Amino acid sequence: MQFFKGDQTELKYYNSALPILDNLIQQRDLFHEDAYGCFVLGELLYDNNYAPLARAIPREIFRESYATIFEAFLEAGTFESYLTVFRNIFGDDVEVDFTVPDPGKLNIDIVAAGFQLSDFIARRIVANAYVFDEIIDDEGDNIVFQTVKGFESQYELEQMLFEMVPDGIYTEITLTVGGP
Repeated sequence: MQFFKGDQTELKYYNSALPILDNLIQQRDLFHEDAYGCFVLGELLYDNNYAPLARAIPREIFRESYATIFEAFLEAGTFESYLTVFRNIFGDDVEVDFTVPDPGKLNIDIVAAGFQLSDFIARRIVANAYVFDEIIDDEGDNIVFQTVKGFESQYELEQMLFEMVPDGIYTEITLTVGGP
């Protein structure tokens, strides 16, 4: 901070506001740190095509994984960056095998066994607002859908990965979902 005069009056005003200013600066810094992990920002980037990956992967995966993917883009093409992205999308139990059969060629075999459960939900309008209800069976248990966490087809995965592959590297990808 640069003072105009640095006299007693100016310092008194400055010091009276200092605790609030410190708190505001800290809150601003926390906001900037956490804002990039917010799913709403991911939706905004996706819906407005502000990121090259927005055209390559499904919205649900993008909104949950964009921060990790962007961080991995700083070192795109490294084994570590691929593993970071795969673990974020498919879960920590994903198995990835890299093979370099020839110079400039990379084979990536991915076995994704991570499943996610999604509640079966009904939506209705009450008083001009959406109300969501869980669908239950005759015994009162929620009905859920089980899907593979992350991409469900090799084509979707290839679209995302080809955005990450450095120029000059030919990559072949094999995806097995619901692995052993």
